[in-house]
Amino acid sequence: MTRHAAGSVLRKPAEAAPAPVAPPARGRRRRRGLGRGLLLYAVLLPGGLVFASVFLYAVLSAFKPADEVLATPMRWLPSSFRWSNFAEPFEQVAFGRYYLNSVVVGVAVTLLNVVTCTLAGYSFSKFAYRGRSLLFLVVMATMMIPLEVIYVPLYALIFDLGWVNSFTGLIVPAGTSAFGILLMRQSIDGLPDEILDAARLDGAGELRILWRIVTPMMGAPLSALALIVFMATWDSHLWPLLVGSDDAHRTLPVGLAAMQADNAGTTGIPMLMAAAVMALLPTLILFTLLQRRFVQGMTMTADVK
Repeated sequence: MTRHAAGSVLRKPAEAAPAPVAPPARGRRRRRGLGRGLLLYAVLLPGGLVFASVFLYAVLSAFKPADEVLATPMRWLPSSFRWSNFAEPFEQVAFGRYYLNSVVVGVAVTLLNVVTCTLAGYSFSKFAYRGRSLLFLVVMATMMIPLEVIYVPLYALIFDLGWVNSFTGLIVPAGTSAFGILLMRQSIDGLPDEILDAARLDGAGELRILWRIVTPMMGAPLSALALIVFMATWDSHLWPLLVGSDDAHRTLPVGLAAMQADNAGTTGIPMLMAAAVMALLPTLILFTLLQRRFVQGMTMTADVK
């Protein structure tokens, strides 16, 4: 009796089954991230296909004969590719001149915005002076004013200066922008002040600091600013129509609108499509080359607290 009781006391209890191991948190986060990515692609893919199909149809229509553009049922591929559609804009109007004008105005406006917005952004970010916050608030408030509201007094000023039908009138009024100042100010805010203070102790002036230190570190935001400004200037229609109405100063949007008015009906659609495709090429190429730096620049600006 005693031995049995002692044996029962000394007997080892049965080992419990091991508890199931929960999957690591990293695996759960990875699966959630994969699910969000698939959902995002499922939402964006149909919209992307719609926009891509419109662009593809416009490009294919530029090669079609006139009777196939609005044919029923719709035909995607032309029966024969007419490359002569791309030569007709140059024969009908001074299309090459319009193209050159747009390049000159777009490049000049972009360079001016890069310089002026960088200078203003550096001032608002790294200098402390009386009235800085109020002045920056005034600059930001101009973003709420529609451009059409200021076109009448701006045109009166340009007329008094004698800049109508001149490249100066097309370029100088667009030489800076409140959005560009905001973009550069937010980007420069992320630079540590210690680097700039060390350069000042070494005797460097502010312009040298801006050129040698700040600008090389702002490659992505500067690329984003240049891309945004160039695309907006390239597509601008109303201001070039007011200031550069003569044939020698017409830009592509104004020239395309005039060509559309002169080619009413279906016969001129292939030629207009060809002209539009040629007008689209610079911005398409520029965006393809700078899209990664554009995303980096906008992300760098958004990360600044």
